[in-house]
Amino acid sequence: MISNSTPLICLAKIGQLQLLKTLFGDVTVTDAVKDEVLVEGKPGHSLIADAFSEGWIRVSNPKQMVWLGLGKGEDSALSLAKEKNDNLLIDDAAAITAARALGIGFLRTTTVIFMAAEQKIINKKQAVELIRQLVKASYYISPRFLAEILTKLTS
Repeated sequence: MISNSTPLICLAKIGQLQLLKTLFGDVTVTDAVKDEVLVEGKPGHSLIADAFSEGWIRVSNPKQMVWLGLGKGEDSALSLAKEKNDNLLIDDAAAITAARALGIGFLRTTTVIFMAAEQKIINKKQAVELIRQLVKASYYISPRFLAEILTKLTS
């Protein structure tokens, strides 16, 4: 699994970064993404730094960049996912549109929480609470999408 910065930061902010390790074993990021997530004092910094130290988040860079004008992190993550034919963990709407156009499979941060509930790593009540914590931590979910997620988790 390749990740952009937002999912790592958001999951670390709510103390759930380990869900990525549990679900996927390891996560790959580019140097540009690493630079975005390892900012001293940024929320979740220490959890992310620990994951790098433990080796389950590692760095790899694409041999060839696809410049899409999205930002260094998004462009490099999309380029690496395309090159490795791997799924991408990303939340930015423009980057998701680019992933679709490039034929890259993607997951959102909310999908990770949903998968954890489906695999019984967490229960549905915990998943609902984690989604609420994400929103409280400034993660944007459209009201329609939030309603869909909460309905699936409470049914």
